Amino acid sequence: MNETPGRRERKKRARRERIYEAARQLFLEQGYAATTVEQIAEAADVAQTTFFNHFQSKDAVLREMTGEISGHLEAMLQQELATADTAERRIRRFATQALRALGATEGLAREVLLELLRKASGPGTALPYLASVREPFTTIVREGQSAGDVRRDLEPSLLAELVIGLLNTALLGWLNDPGYPFEKRMTQFVDLIAELIRPRPV
Repeated sequence: MNETPGRRERKKRARRERIYEAARQLFLEQGYAATTVEQIAEAADVAQTTFFNHFQSKDAVLREMTGEISGHLEAMLQQELATADTAERRIRRFATQALRALGATEGLAREVLLELLRKASGPGTALPYLASVREPFTTIVREGQSAGDVRRDLEPSLLAELVIGLLNTALLGWLNDPGYPFEKRMTQFVDLIAELIRPRPV
């Protein structure tokens, strides 16, 4: 009996998801570098040729995971853009949510982002998760300036870059040192951001 196109497509998606989840688990357990395509295929109970039918390489799986993290961060920022509030409170909420999200997938998030940093270490190479949040942060700052709760003596894009830079400093500390006091530093950096963006006395 021939399968319907819809059933074939569902089976294809299920195989792809099984391969993706097998790779996710192996990256978490033994690290990206130590994981091979052969191991991923075996864990997913598929042939290596089936793996390559869904992903061009192990790097392609990593890129998808990185995109997932970037997309999640961007979605959180888009939610803040849809919320009427001060720029400071929006940024604080985003930082808190990002902290929780990274904590929920700590091992995998660290492994994926560390590997991304290794691969994107060349000059002029932008990190995807930074590029994806630049415009939303700029919009939050610009709207804060219009509402009068953000200083107006600096361009929105510059203030956004400073905000991203401070948050990224906390993230890099966490990535490079498992003992880094991430939650404490994130709170301290957000306090610094709040002071940085407040309107200046006339």
